[in-house]
Amino acid sequence: MRLPQRLDYTIAAMTPVFSLPYGFYTNTQHVTITDGTPGATIYYTIDGTTPTTYSPVYSGTIIAIDKLVTLQAVAVAPGLSPSAVTSVKYDVALPAAQPVFNHPSGTYVGPLMVTITDATPGATIYYTTDGSTPNRSSAVFNISNPISVSSTRIIKALAVAPNDSTSPEGVAVYTVVP
Repeated sequence: MRLPQRLDYTIAAMTPVFSLPYGFYTNTQHVTITDGTPGATIYYTIDGTTPTTYSPVYSGTIIAIDKLVTLQAVAVAPGLSPSAVTSVKYDVALPAAQPVFNHPSGTYVGPLMVTITDATPGATIYYTTDGSTPNRSSAVFNISNPISVSSTRIIKALAVAPNDSTSPEGVAVYTVVP
């Protein structure tokens, strides 16, 4: 007589679930993590490494994502094997900051030297001096070469961040009198 084959089962915690699917976003995203296993503790990482019981414990608070992040989580519950690791990649490209002119719009006496800056690290500033909308084919502003304004001008600028996100347009209207 043959004895029945022994079967070993492993019962694991349920795999954690993220509140937001993977994807590309253009503003800060807010993510929560849930798990249906009673008594489970969720451990997570945001740097792409595999979470362990030494990783941060998810406390139920919202995780704000504002850059490229690989979020991973694992659930651990008493008497159960750890869950499978779940992972999702979020690519958040926040818009570049709006360009700022060193002189506000207004009326000035004599020629004016205008510089344009942007708070986004590594951003390229494109500008026009004829009131047209700037784009990536427009002149590139260089801080060492200010724009000389000696008559009425509308200068428009936009910044493009290294992640290719574009800023809101900056506009300055100058009237220069002799």
